[in-house]
Amino acid sequence: MNNRFYDDSGKIRKNLLDEEARKEMERFIVFNHRNQVNPYKSISSTQLRRFFNEFRSLEKKVNADDAGAFEKTLPLIKMVKSKVAYAGNKVPQSFRNFLEININAIQNKEDFNAFMLHFEAIVGFCGEHLKN
Repeated sequence: MNNRFYDDSGKIRKNLLDEEARKEMERFIVFNHRNQVNPYKSISSTQLRRFFNEFRSLEKKVNADDAGAFEKTLPLIKMVKSKVAYAGNKVPQSFRNFLEININAIQNKEDFNAFMLHFEAIVGFCGEHLKN
């Protein structure tokens, strides 16, 4: 089991979907001295949704009733690293690092699904601060 996503008993770590997701949100969203989101240093809701939706599309392929679906989709999951690199300054370095670390940690379908829960929790926490 990949301890990035799971505890010693093989269950998804509770902190992954709560405290750690909130901490990631705080890395992606930077506030100014008036406690307002600094749009020049924070991820935009558009970019966050873009990458989350990309992973949602991959999730459908990973969880398809097709033998070897994960193995067929893994190269596309790894390719997201190049897409976030291409986004460049449109996304903060903290977000690029987050995707790089987590994509590298995905070794099987269960890892991918745990990552998706983590990413979904982060999007939820970001939603309270980002405007559409």
